[in-house]
Amino acid sequence: MKSALKKDTVREISHSLGRFLSIFLIVLLGCGFFSGIKATMPDMIDTAEKYFSDNRLMDIKLMSSIGVKSEDVEAVKKAENVEGVMAGYSKDVFYYHENQNLVLKFMSFNNVVDENSPNNLDKPVLLEGRLPEKKGECAVEVKMSSPNTFKLGGEIKINEPDSSKNITDTLATDTYRIVGIVASPLYIGYERDATTVGNGTVVSNVFVPESEFVCDYYTELYVKFKGTDELDPFSDEYKQAVKDKSVQAVEFFEDSVNARFEKLSSDAQDSIDVAQEKVDILKQALACDENQLTELLTTAQKSVEEAQEAYDKAEQSGSSAKYLARSQLLKAQQLEEVAGKLLQDKKTGSTAAFDEYNGQLAAAEDEIAGAKKELEAVKTPAFYQYDRFEASSDYSSFYGDAQKVDSIAKVFPVFFILVAALVCLTTMTRMVEEQRTQIGTYKALGYSGARIAGKYLFYAATAASAGSCIGVVVGLQIFPKIIYSCYNISYNIPDIDTPFKPVYMVLCLVVSVICTCSAVLYACIKELKSQPSQLMRPKPPQNGRRVLLERVDLIWNRLDFLAKVTVRNLLRYKKRFFMTIVGVAGCTALIVTGFGLKYSIKTIAEKQFNEIFLYDGIAVLNSADFDEKQLEDKISSIAQVDKSMLMQSTDGIAENESENQSVSMIVPKTPENMGDYIDLVSAENGSNLEVKSGSVIITQKLAKLLDLKTGDTITIKLSGHEEKEFKIGGVSKNYALHYIYITPDDFESVYGEKPVYNLSFIDLKKDTDENSFKEQLISNDEFYGISFKNDSSRGFLNSVDSLDAIVILLIVCAGGLAFVVLYNLANINITERVREIATIKVLGFYDGETSAYIYRENLISTIVGIIVGLAAGKILHYFVVITSEVDLVLFNRQLVWWAYVLGALLTLAFAFIVNLVLHFKLKKIDMVESLKSVE
Repeated sequence: MKSALKKDTVREISHSLGRFLSIFLIVLLGCGFFSGIKATMPDMIDTAEKYFSDNRLMDIKLMSSIGVKSEDVEAVKKAENVEGVMAGYSKDVFYYHENQNLVLKFMSFNNVVDENSPNNLDKPVLLEGRLPEKKGECAVEVKMSSPNTFKLGGEIKINEPDSSKNITDTLATDTYRIVGIVASPLYIGYERDATTVGNGTVVSNVFVPESEFVCDYYTELYVKFKGTDELDPFSDEYKQAVKDKSVQAVEFFEDSVNARFEKLSSDAQDSIDVAQEKVDILKQALACDENQLTELLTTAQKSVEEAQEAYDKAEQSGSSAKYLARSQLLKAQQLEEVAGKLLQDKKTGSTAAFDEYNGQLAAAEDEIAGAKKELEAVKTPAFYQYDRFEASSDYSSFYGDAQKVDSIAKVFPVFFILVAALVCLTTMTRMVEEQRTQIGTYKALGYSGARIAGKYLFYAATAASAGSCIGVVVGLQIFPKIIYSCYNISYNIPDIDTPFKPVYMVLCLVVSVICTCSAVLYACIKELKSQPSQLMRPKPPQNGRRVLLERVDLIWNRLDFLAKVTVRNLLRYKKRFFMTIVGVAGCTALIVTGFGLKYSIKTIAEKQFNEIFLYDGIAVLNSADFDEKQLEDKISSIAQVDKSMLMQSTDGIAENESENQSVSMIVPKTPENMGDYIDLVSAENGSNLEVKSGSVIITQKLAKLLDLKTGDTITIKLSGHEEKEFKIGGVSKNYALHYIYITPDDFESVYGEKPVYNLSFIDLKKDTDENSFKEQLISNDEFYGISFKNDSSRGFLNSVDSLDAIVILLIVCAGGLAFVVLYNLANINITERVREIATIKVLGFYDGETSAYIYRENLISTIVGIIVGLAAGKILHYFVVITSEVDLVLFNRQLVWWAYVLGALLTLAFAFIVNLVLHFKLKKIDMVESLKSVE
């Protein structure tokens, strides 16, 4: 008897494979989605942590206004808690590409130090090719803004931004061959170091060995501390540890640089003093007549003898006074030589010596004047200290984006799990109710209630266990990789690590088994309370009751017979009706959200580059060699230009107590004309804004991230300047990147210097060919290049295309959920009404009419679910948009109309496919067998 029950338990799976697979698939979808989305944040953080540790990312970067020398490096190494120190070179250069000068940053990497040395920091990660080894070889990073020529085997010919200098004064050559594609842990995102050359934007970094630089000093010093790798790199604990451990290292660095500066200043003053002595000697000798020269020569000769004697005596005794004695001896010898030659000229009547010494005098005086001017201009060294988060806001952005994924994980996966649980509850409850007769038979044969319930528990647990385990395994591998691939538009950390997480499998397994088995126990306990004789008889149908619509005669009396039957059936089986509504509404909401998210992302470029940016292009100016008047005159002389306005763009950091963001400060030369080039519309009330004195205008997303509004104060640290505070005069609409607008007068009063206009807004006349205009512009020495708005918008659209993967993922999962839910509930509807369907077949209904009889109910339930889902989709879309935004962009909050249409149509399409599949199941219903099944 026991073996019979076991065989029946196993056979039940094959006999009702459709029901088993529906439970399996719904659990697989729910658990896969939950575990995959939930694991994305820890996978992103763990991947970044391993990436930083493996490549020994610095903890702080130190710089000084007089560079870094070897003695500074050695001084920092002696500080407590310092594990590794590495100095490096960097140089901003021009790369001529597509008729414009792009700014590249050449950086050194240490290819001599041992791979495992603690001083081997910030190691470039090789993605393709190899690292440079020979002179003239380089490795490049390839990102969104990189030139399309950055490919293995390509060549880079570079120029010095300062036309008065030569690039080979800094680098070994001006032409480099690309032998590798790399990424650097120093730059994990879109942001690069600020630059004061060209248009102020570094498009890409280029890495070469240290030996390629021919500089006298390093430009930066990277420091790593002991024990920091053991901490979460994004935690407050890590930030505090770096702050505490850096105190002594910074102190030693500053002391070393200051000591070096004092020595340099002292040496410079000594050189001036020596030159001044020469001037004094020449002036004294040149002013003498023949008699005075004779006396001067006699005195000089005597001084030489005395100085020589003093020097010999000091040298024999080993006294330090010998240095002073030697100095006096040289001075006396010089005076003797000058006086002798001049006296000889006096006696012979020659002027050769006089001419020579007059020339030396003039040259020495000029040298002294220049040296004094340089010495006066040299200020006490300025020091710059940056931790990872101060050096680049990308580290904070990465952590913030990982948290946003986790926020989404609190909604979508839970929603999937709830729908799966409801479907499993309905499915298993119906299965137990269908098999009342078998349960009664088992009870009559003496099987205990526990053993009978065990059959259904095994059925449900097997489907739930298999679904949850496979779902978790697949979800942990697929979802994090797809989601992270979308974030690769902003970050360049290599492929995400997706380790198996047993805790997720255990959690999903327990939850899914509890949900399905609880439903089974609920249904079994209810049925097992009855006597075998009751169970072996079919369950009596529910009593017919009048529905609410029957009381509305105006409508009810106009319905035909089949319509009335449909309405009664829908409201008779309320649980199935509402389950269908919930399932369909959820799937519709997810699909609407997916398409809405796609629209919200795609329209960023349209709104930014068509509604906000009104100019045609931005020209990069050669402000180093030409003043603003010359630049304006040159632009106005170009026939294709309709209008233009000079402006300065400077990169910096805007910050509050806990957040910092990269910004570009825009200084328009004529703020009153700003509206011709950028539409500054208030994000707070929709009014037009003007750049006025006494305040700045900031963009919308920046205000949101730093929690600022009009009237507040914002702290900004521009490259090469101290932190400054500004009052906010307005918050303007903006969808991509962060900008701050300020008047030239305010900039000058705050920073103590006039703006250097390095860019110009350009509006072209109608029908101007952009390519020919670009060629004409770049042929002039006044311009480095031009960036057209249309090119920028295309580049931005290409960069966000990868976000389609998340949208497709969402739609596919929602579609799969919709299909399984609709199929499962429709299948239940058919199986519990087999005798009813057989009866209407006996009454003469054709197959199509029989199907339509059932389809009407499915269709009405689906339409009601779609209507509810459209409303829920609007709410869900808004939540997802504000949660999933990356820091650099502001998504469009509007839910476009076609997202509703596509959401409804796709759900209807899934419903149609389900009905088509079930049509063949309805055709297979045997009328005779179904009607006599009770007997």
